[in-house]
This record gives sequence, structure tokens and C-alpha cells, in this order.
Amino acid sequence: MFPSEHQRANRRTFLQLAGAAMALAPHTSVAAQKSKSPNERLGVGFIGTGSRCQAHQDIVLAFQKEGIAEPVAVCDIYRPRLKEASKRCGDAKMYDEHEALLSDPRVDVVCIASPDRHHAPHTIDALKAGKDVYCEKPLTHWDQFEMAKKVSAVSRETGRLVQVGTQHMADDNYPRIRDMIKDGIIGKPVHVQCSFFRRGDWGERMPIPDPNAKPGPDLNWERFLGDLPPRPFDVSRFFQWRMFWDYAGGPATDLLVHTFTPISRILELDYPERVFGGGGTFHYDREVPDQCNIIADYKDGPSVVMTCSLSNHVPNNTVIRGTDGIISWAMLQGGKNEDGVRIVPFAKGKKEILVPWHGQGDTKLLWADLFDKVTTREPCKCNIELALKVQAPLSMGILSHRESKVVTFDQENQKLMLS
Repeated sequence: MFPSEHQRANRRTFLQLAGAAMALAPHTSVAAQKSKSPNERLGVGFIGTGSRCQAHQDIVLAFQKEGIAEPVAVCDIYRPRLKEASKRCGDAKMYDEHEALLSDPRVDVVCIASPDRHHAPHTIDALKAGKDVYCEKPLTHWDQFEMAKKVSAVSRETGRLVQVGTQHMADDNYPRIRDMIKDGIIGKPVHVQCSFFRRGDWGERMPIPDPNAKPGPDLNWERFLGDLPPRPFDVSRFFQWRMFWDYAGGPATDLLVHTFTPISRILELDYPERVFGGGGTFHYDREVPDQCNIIADYKDGPSVVMTCSLSNHVPNNTVIRGTDGIISWAMLQGGKNEDGVRIVPFAKGKKEILVPWHGQGDTKLLWADLFDKVTTREPCKCNIELALKVQAPLSMGILSHRESKVVTFDQENQKLMLS
């Protein structure tokens, strides 16, 4: 039987049962030590407080009512947004530099919802500061695979946890499905298709609150650029960064990451041998593409085909094709699918199995999982090692698209290679 949402989220009861074992854990974090007492809440700090972060703030505020966690600090380089986040979080302490937030002893867990380019640097700094991390997807910007590997290394070195916010990993069924595949229910998996289709430009979700905004005490443009070369301020780049290659990767790392991550999990994929990427900007006025296709070939299979369009909303099911059967499920895009994962063996006498959904797409359950794992020190559902192996083919697909070349993976040196 799978635990109910209440059982997973009610961390107080769990902590009372796990307190003794927790003291013996070799890599018990500050957060886990502090949370031994059921009367204490985990302190959460937020780095990057834009629209996506507001959803995370609401979730933590809900956990505050349950006595599990509470928002204690917020950080943003745009002061109007920073003030709004502080008010939303009950007058949480404000910081305009993330290093200062990480020095706050009340912060046990850090939520990173900054632009893609800052995910890895912020995560690394948080891990080194002794914090466990919830990092919005993708793990890193598309051209920072070396930094993605560093996040993984620092996580191992510090013993701190990273939960990557790919909410489709919240479902409890993936281990069960993985085990059935291992037992040969569909034979050898040889081909996979997964997709994300919608109609609408991501820019529509990133409004410009102040067209007259300029760098100064209330807007730190230099911090926004990060490791990029200096360039004149651009109000669209600052507020609508998701439309530009410098800060985001378009459909591959915005959307396909959701559909591909569960595939990587249940098939326990390693790194691909080669990746082809294609698509283009055919509809909207933006730098990153609005149509995206990626083919990732793995040694001895499978071949994974990922497709995305922002111009047509008609969905396509995820399908894993094996030599002796198929597994399929519908992509959840805003609505709810009342079915689940359908497993259809071809062997005579074998019946179709329906595994109902149990949490897919629920961001609160990913947070509940992180709060539980802060205690047990076990890997999170969307942990750093999984996220690293997801990041590789997505980054390779973008690089292939941009360079019109095949990208291979150097297994020995763990590097992306243009062919």
C-alpha cells in the first residue's frame, strides 16, 4: 500500500518515530538536527522570488500550518519583488545578496527559483553553507553541464540533499513500475516517446511589471548577468529571461524535462551515447525555439524521442515500447487524468495492468518528500544523481540544435562532444 498524502506530509509523527535513528545518521544536516523536536519548524529561505517561487512560498506556508516548516528569509535582486515576497511570507527577513541569506542560521532549507543560469551557482553555495536544497528545474542552464557535475560532487562531499523541482516525479508509483520492467513484463525496452504540447509563449507568463525599471539600488543588473559578459541593461531580458538563450533553454529544459525525468527514473537510464536536436522558432518572437525535437540513443537501447510544440495543444501519450509489450500514460497538462499508467504485455495469458496515479504533478508532495528526507538522509525522489543524468541529454539536444551537429557523450571523461 502506498502512504496517503497526509501520512507523507505529517512530519511531526514521523520525526517522533525516527528521532533515535536520526542521531546515528553519518551525514545529518543542520535541518535534520534542528527538526528532532516536533515543536520546531524547518526554516526555509527563498532565492529568486518571481512567479514560480510564489507557488513554493504558498506550499511552505501550508506546511507552516502543519507545524513542519516556515518561511524565514527571502532574497531577490529586484527590491519591489523582494518586498512583496517578504510580506507574503509574514515579513520574512529580506536579503539582496544570496550569500547573506545563506549565512542566516535560521535557514535550514533553501528554495532556489532564480533564472536557470543561477541554479547551479546558488545550489553549490547553499550546499557549502550546510543547507539542503529544493532547486527548481532544470538543474542547470543548458550550457553548464560541467557545473551540473559540480553540484553533484558538492552534494556528495557535504552530505546535503538536492531535490530538483520536476513535479512529475512526485508520484509514488515509479519504483513499482521500474521493478515490473526489470522483471521483464514488456521485454526489453527499445523505444520511448514523450512529449509536451501547449499553445502559448512562455513570455506571456513573465510580464514586465515596470517598463521604466533601470539598474540601481532597487535592481542589480550585474548580479543578474552572473558569469555572462557585461552588456547594456534590457528590461525584457531582465523580466522575461525565459525567452533568451543566455538565461534559459526553451522547451527542452522548461517542459520536456517534466516528461523525460520519469522515463529516466523507471528505466534507470545512464548517459546517452549520442543525441540529435532540432526544431526552431517558427511562431513566436523570441530567441529560444517554440518547436523542439530531441532524439537520445542509449547503448543497447532504448532510443528516446522527445517532442514539444508551443503552437498546438493537442497532447500525445508517453509510450515505452518493449520487445514484449508497451507501457503508456497521458501527460498531465493542467487537467487531471483519472487513469494512470497502463502496462500491456503481449505474451499470451498476460493481462493489462493499470497503475493509478498517486501524486504525479503535485509540487507539495515533492516538498513533503524533501522534508522527510531531511530527516532520513535518503535520496529524494528527484535527487541530484537522477537530475544530472536528465540534464545531459537535454543539454546535448540544445547544443545539437544550435550547432546543427550530433552531440556524443564521452563516458570516460563525462563530457559532451560535438561530432
